[in-house]
Amino acid sequence: MKKITIVALAILFLVMPVFAQAVGEKAKTDKLVIWSGAAEDEAAALVKKFNELHPGVNVSVIRAGSTELVNRLYSEQPRPEGDILLMIAKENMELSYEYLAPYKSVNHDKIDASVRDNADVPRFYGSSMPLQAIMVNTNLLKPSEYPKGWADLVDPRFKGEIILANPALSGSAYAQLYMIYKQFDDAYMKKLAENTVFTASSTTGPESVARGEYAITVTGESNIGKYIGQGAPVTYVYPIEGTGARFDATAIIANGPNLENAKLFMDFITSIEGYEIIRTTRNRRVVTKELPGPENLPALGEIKLFPYDDLEAAAIKEDLINKFSEFM
Repeated sequence: MKKITIVALAILFLVMPVFAQAVGEKAKTDKLVIWSGAAEDEAAALVKKFNELHPGVNVSVIRAGSTELVNRLYSEQPRPEGDILLMIAKENMELSYEYLAPYKSVNHDKIDASVRDNADVPRFYGSSMPLQAIMVNTNLLKPSEYPKGWADLVDPRFKGEIILANPALSGSAYAQLYMIYKQFDDAYMKKLAENTVFTASSTTGPESVARGEYAITVTGESNIGKYIGQGAPVTYVYPIEGTGARFDATAIIANGPNLENAKLFMDFITSIEGYEIIRTTRNRRVVTKELPGPENLPALGEIKLFPYDDLEAAAIKEDLINKFSEFM
């Protein structure tokens, strides 16, 4: 019996180093699986640069919409096959919060709390920002006549000169309405509705202002930058009250198969190199103040922001749209 025990122990000592090595290899793999809400060219550019920094990591990218990726995250619990959620809407990050891994990036202190998870150890960091701004036709208004902020949109002198998308039909227009709701009362919203011409499409407003058919619209800032680049007689006004800090974000998926490589990617995506790729590939605004804004637009540090509560915006959407529709 004693001889059997000695033999068993000897085998155990021989096996233990092999087992420990296997565990170590599982902890640090050569793979990384990214579930991407970014465009294909953006994801490809990010992976290319990441592999220059970490050539031993084999990266695979699965491209889908934010909602589809979150639903997959739910369905694959408790052992999801992905490691990174790349550039999906902050609202979806909030909804899947418990399935994201806490991790403090090496770049944490360079990223403002308004554009990341505000936990001590965040579960997501902002990537790009679809900010809303006022677009003005410079042939129709002099600089002294430009609206300075949201409050000026109800000025009677602009009646019939403002064109906005219907918030019941446009996601960006609803984001604008929610920002207004957070700052003003029903009386303001009623005056705004009376002052404004509404359109079904979010692209009609900037197109019409660029052609000189209307003097003012509110739109995603990228539209303003585009028309400035085309030589249209337009400019931007970022409201003096601030504009909502809306952003998409990137996170590590909890219990993913390649955690150590996911941490490496999170450090990369929150670096200047990562943000520069996001900024230049599709002319997006990124969340860091260290880089310029998109082409023809100011740097983030020049723009006043206020928090944008995606979950509240979603929760009250139907009621808020119904209320505003009564004013229209």
